[in-house]
Amino acid sequence: MTKNEIIEKTLKEIGPRLKKHEVPYREASDREQIVITELQKRLPETDIKTCEDFRHLNVTCCDTCHTFYPHYEMNLIDLADGAKAWVCDPVKWAIYPDQYQKLQEWAQNSPEGKLLRQIFGEDARTSELQP
Repeated sequence: MTKNEIIEKTLKEIGPRLKKHEVPYREASDREQIVITELQKRLPETDIKTCEDFRHLNVTCCDTCHTFYPHYEMNLIDLADGAKAWVCDPVKWAIYPDQYQKLQEWAQNSPEGKLLRQIFGEDARTSELQP
């Protein structure tokens, strides 16, 4: 996909959420402009693969990444072949499982991870992040 195709797709996908749940800005176009501006900054002017290109990995996409704040939550990653991809967390973790493993280890062993488990009441033995 191109940068502009991703921007169009993103606006279409988050449009209903912006209208129903977003704290209103003065104008509806203000909400869209924030998304457009951020995506213009983050996305390169090249062909970009998306989650759809990785269906063969049998990963369920993250609804939060795709529909709440995709302009902030989605990941622009470098692929091994030099291409770029705009993907949600579960797809990124399926492409780079070593990064997912590091995140799991951090969540289990870091002071911040331990604090989060205390805050959310998760037992250390059951607090694995799910892709």
